[in-house]
Amino acid sequence: MTTSEEPDPRLGAELRQGAGSEWAEEAAEDEQLTELMRKRGRTMTDVTREIAHRGDRVTVQFGGHSFGGIISHAGEDYATVVAPGQIADIRFDASIWSVVPAGDSAEPTAAGAETFRELLHECAAAGTRLRLSLPDNAILVGQVAVVAVDHLEVHDADGRVLYLPIDMVFAAIRSTDFQ
Repeated sequence: MTTSEEPDPRLGAELRQGAGSEWAEEAAEDEQLTELMRKRGRTMTDVTREIAHRGDRVTVQFGGHSFGGIISHAGEDYATVVAPGQIADIRFDASIWSVVPAGDSAEPTAAGAETFRELLHECAAAGTRLRLSLPDNAILVGQVAVVAVDHLEVHDADGRVLYLPIDMVFAAIRSTDFQ
């Protein structure tokens, strides 16, 4: 004699839930791997442009100095950080960036030079007085007169003409009160 028994409905529900949760876990793992691969392909330009778009606050350390504010522009090798009364153009390869999310108050980013060298050319053409951050906590105040192949000619307030390798300049800081 054979008896036909109905399968337990609870067993079917448990099997479906188990398979569903396994699929959800696999999908979450795939999503995490996709995000990791995306992050691995980013450059500092990509990162700072995302930060600027979100309007996050940053604190940047370079050459023994620290500067905080909002990123207003991200070029190929530097980003512009705006703080009350000051603007700093900071090279990526000479700095460490820390980020505090801003929430919903993102401000649009401004246009600017694509490279740090182009930015220095713009400052030289405008006669902008700069504070140049250099190694060992040094700050040089003056106007960039010439951006040469591998160095800057800077005129300081004492009337001296100084020559320094561009690679020594970690950041160019200027006041928004005067140019």
